[in-house]
Amino acid sequence: MVYGGVAAVHAPASWSHRFSMFLMAQFIPFKEALKCMEGEYEVDGQCCPTCQPGFRVHETCSIMTGTMCVPCDPGTYTAHHSGLKECLQCKVCDPELGLVTRRKCSPTSNTVCGCSPGHFCVIMKDVCEMCMPHRVCTTGQYVSSRGTERSNTICEKCQTGTFSPNGTLGQCLPWTNCTTHGLFEEKPGTDTTDALCSSKSDTQRRRFGIPVIVVIILMTIILGMKLFGRKKNQQVNLSHHGKICDTPEDYGSVINLPVKETKAQEESPTLWQRMSKSQDNGEP
Repeated sequence: MVYGGVAAVHAPASWSHRFSMFLMAQFIPFKEALKCMEGEYEVDGQCCPTCQPGFRVHETCSIMTGTMCVPCDPGTYTAHHSGLKECLQCKVCDPELGLVTRRKCSPTSNTVCGCSPGHFCVIMKDVCEMCMPHRVCTTGQYVSSRGTERSNTICEKCQTGTFSPNGTLGQCLPWTNCTTHGLFEEKPGTDTTDALCSSKSDTQRRRFGIPVIVVIILMTIILGMKLFGRKKNQQVNLSHHGKICDTPEDYGSVINLPVKETKAQEESPTLWQRMSKSQDNGEP
């Protein structure tokens, strides 16, 4: 029994040792799993104080010193408490993407971009990343909803009986009612043009237009015949002289030449006329 009692006494001691070893084995990973407190960050197995917004870590903390922080360089920022060794780069608003700067970057905040006028955002994350131009309505359409920085323009086609000449109107214009103005509709309207009114109907214009056209044609024919006849007579007259003239100088050389020669003959007396005249005067 003594052996049995000893055995009974030593058994609890053996289980106690095993349980203590189990607790020690579990205590170490549990200690490593602990997170640093708010306002601290973990580095090299220890918790160090974070740097405030607008600053970055220059040197980590040690047992004797705290974290050494320095301000962010121009063009960089940190918006929250952090253990970053480098500040974040500021965003650049690219005009080629339709972006403009709404708020410049600061040591504690990033650049805020927006869409330039006449553009709307097509890629949105935390902020707008890319913008596109608003849709442009064409003739025959009206602007149902104008574009904003968040939405595109909506265009609608004009209904029958209305028109839009440029696509910038908020609603299409109705066709002019020629009858109410005491006029005749010369040409009906379309979705891009208004109706064309006239003081005369189609029948009246036809009655007036046909005689005018006929008169013009007849006058053209008569004038052409006269010009052709005049030219023909000139060619016939000139052919009597053995030459058909092609230029005004030719006409002058053919027509005036006989006239000049006739006058010369009249002014220069013949030999018989001079002898007769001298006898009448008693000259030898």
